[in-house]
Amino acid sequence: MVIKKKKTGTGLEIETATRQGTRHSQNEDNHVSKPEHAMFAVSDGMGGHRDGHLASRAFVEELQVIEFVDGEGVNERLQRIEAAFHRVNDRLYGSYLENPDADISGCTGLTLIIHDGYAGCQWVGDSRLYLLRQGHLFLVSEDHSDDLGRLTRALGSHEEILVDRRVIEFSKGDCFVLCTDGLFKGASETTIADALADGSAGVADRLVAHAVEGGSSDDVTLITVRLNDNG
Repeated sequence: MVIKKKKTGTGLEIETATRQGTRHSQNEDNHVSKPEHAMFAVSDGMGGHRDGHLASRAFVEELQVIEFVDGEGVNERLQRIEAAFHRVNDRLYGSYLENPDADISGCTGLTLIIHDGYAGCQWVGDSRLYLLRQGHLFLVSEDHSDDLGRLTRALGSHEEILVDRRVIEFSKGDCFVLCTDGLFKGASETTIADALADGSAGVADRLVAHAVEGGSSDDVTLITVRLNDNG
């Protein structure tokens, strides 16, 4: 499924795509796009644990109800978003404490907000934020995983959670991609960069297709956010 939107007056072009992988009985990814606040997020339920789809849904639902205040800066908005990370972690880990005989329920979480000349990313887990700038692809986030690809940090996995943050100045022409790991399991960074550099509509759908063609059997979810030169 692909939905293309444009935020009038800001020059943001947004595409979203999600596909259930063949290894799962249901899609355990979730995402949220709030163009009115230039806030976007993806989440991936922890594989091998219970109710991953519910954990990722809890994360995006918590983000959907954040209320921003006019006049606040990017740091204030990032603090509101980080507080949502901690509320979700408390809820998920709390459900485990109520029934410790049951398995944990957890998810990754990655957010992007564009505000006041800056792009702020916060994350827990191995969902990624890429940036294509002047033809070069950069990985903004850093995976919380070991050499075998196992998560070392996830929402719901521990009582306390550390949320990583990175803030950069954005430039017109920048293109961001938020994605779950199903994308880069099947699509190389060269493939991702080439698809983004093309600049035509339907890039989110094409990236999903590249991941599937490259052998990804996992759920794939992504959001592309392009800052038009004429925006």
